[in-house]
Amino acid sequence: MLVLLLKLTLLLALALAIQPLLRRSSAAARHLVCACALAGALLLPLTLLTPLQTGAFRIDTTSLLSISRQATQTTAQWPLGRILVILWVLGSTLLLLRIALGYLMLSRLLRAATLVESAGPVPVYYADISVPVVSGLLKPVILLPRSAESWPAPQRHAALKHELQHLERKDLWTMLLGHLTCAVYWFHPLVWAVARQSRQEQECACDDAVLASGFEPASYADALVAAARHITSTNLIGCHMLTHKTLKTRIARLFDSGLSRIPSRAGLRATALVSLAAVAMVGMLFAASEQGQSGEVFKVGGGVSAPAVLNKVDPEYTQEASDAKLSGAVLLSVVIGTDGIAHDINVVKHLGMGLDEKAVDAVRQWLFKPGMKDGEAVQVKAQIEVNFRMK
Repeated sequence: MLVLLLKLTLLLALALAIQPLLRRSSAAARHLVCACALAGALLLPLTLLTPLQTGAFRIDTTSLLSISRQATQTTAQWPLGRILVILWVLGSTLLLLRIALGYLMLSRLLRAATLVESAGPVPVYYADISVPVVSGLLKPVILLPRSAESWPAPQRHAALKHELQHLERKDLWTMLLGHLTCAVYWFHPLVWAVARQSRQEQECACDDAVLASGFEPASYADALVAAARHITSTNLIGCHMLTHKTLKTRIARLFDSGLSRIPSRAGLRATALVSLAAVAMVGMLFAASEQGQSGEVFKVGGGVSAPAVLNKVDPEYTQEASDAKLSGAVLLSVVIGTDGIAHDINVVKHLGMGLDEKAVDAVRQWLFKPGMKDGEAVQVKAQIEVNFRMK
């Protein structure tokens, strides 16, 4: 898990570090970098599922690992790992509920909204909101404040153009990607930073597209300022036309004639390929680190000797398993490294009630005589059965 977090941090830090280097490029290109990083963050744990293509031998430690009931009554407290997992699940669940509530809020707003017109295939409603927003993944709608009925035609036209650009760019889906990534990695500050940068760049990309369609910068800036005067909340799940925090920066961009507004398709493809290559490299680094220190992993036989246990630490019972008088075995798949330590520990046969984690914690502390090949220590794949028996 620690290595996964290190790789996640590297991926997100790269995405943020690239942003200043692309400051004269289009906002669409910068947004694409952020979106690829967020997608990569969600995919990175899949590298854990890559198995080592080697055989394994069994280290039988049955006679060494019988645990007495009397020796385990001191472990009443919850292990730190379980507490952290519970906190992670609670945080992720709350954020996922927040996303669901956002879409429920959209349904409630639509029931009270007034259908005005259609912007192409997208219906436009007056609703009880304070800023224009496009929302809804499968059936998107554009919502305008009820005050928009009295807006000047240029301001209204600018709002509709901006929100339609979000739909054309599929920003509702990349926005959902950001929300899901933040829900999974809610504890990591760089995830929130990349998601925030992604939202800012998608708004700037829509501004650029509106200007490229022939809108005058001064007229569009007036529309943004006018809409900002009435903002009270932007909690609805969707792509909002603006927020107070980004208004000044976005207006300044409108009058910067040196900026690249509309990227070429070739440029976006190149940006996507480079971003995905970076994600793949980080994933490979992670997979390589899980394999051990020196690369190839051997199986016993063909000149490869088996590792042997030199020193072990007995696993502890959890209070839950002790109270339930649970007995049985946890089977672990490991790689015994050249340093005599077990790496890449995975549970093959589960026992539950916290005993799986206790078995892993114990085996991490074991010391082995490494397997040998041609007189040199090598990495060897093995299975260790950790037995829990009440006496």
